[in-house]
Amino acid sequence: MTKIKNESEIIKEQIKYQIKYNSKYPMIYSVIQFGFYDNSGFLLPPSQIRKYWDKEQVKTTCKLIYNMLKEKCSIEDCYFFIERHAPTRSSIFSKEEIKGRFHINIISSSIPDHAIKEPNRKMRRLMLEDSHTRNSIRRTNYNTMDDMKKDLFDACCRGADWVNRYRYTINTQILKTTSDLENVVMYSLKDYKGDVDFMDVCVFEASDYKNKKELRHAHTN
Repeated sequence: MTKIKNESEIIKEQIKYQIKYNSKYPMIYSVIQFGFYDNSGFLLPPSQIRKYWDKEQVKTTCKLIYNMLKEKCSIEDCYFFIERHAPTRSSIFSKEEIKGRFHINIISSSIPDHAIKEPNRKMRRLMLEDSHTRNSIRRTNYNTMDDMKKDLFDACCRGADWVNRYRYTINTQILKTTSDLENVVMYSLKDYKGDVDFMDVCVFEASDYKNKKELRHAHTN
């Protein structure tokens, strides 16, 4: 157990270092949950809800959101992590005690200013989506550029079928300091402990680690 603990702490530090390295502030941190109801308030079918417990299905959604953030928002660096809700919960169908469903933690660089000032076709369409005021993003008066970027980030993520439009499904905040970034990295990695593999927490297929080989090497040694 001590060896496993030491290994996990070493890899956590390496992940934190790789994300911090060359990071430019402000950064973005977002938590995305998957709802049980559609945008009209109707309960989704069991076949859809069961996917929230399927790690590979969740990773596929991570890759979809990753690609959209790149294409629509021109975000340079993204890091995706999957996390379970409370260890167990009562199934809404069978009432049995089951492990909590997955949700996503995203850490990313900010949307660059040029992506907003000189928007491409996909960004222009994104600006037509609702802001937090329910007006279109383009027609909303923002106090700061960061406030607008939060709405654009959220609107982009809501392009994934699993992410409905209820406000509580996405919680996005701006990270302004190294300390802020370190805290959310370690929070996103909190499930990596004991017999949990770090590949079950870090979604490498949807992350921009500069040296993935180094992390894999540390894991196998």
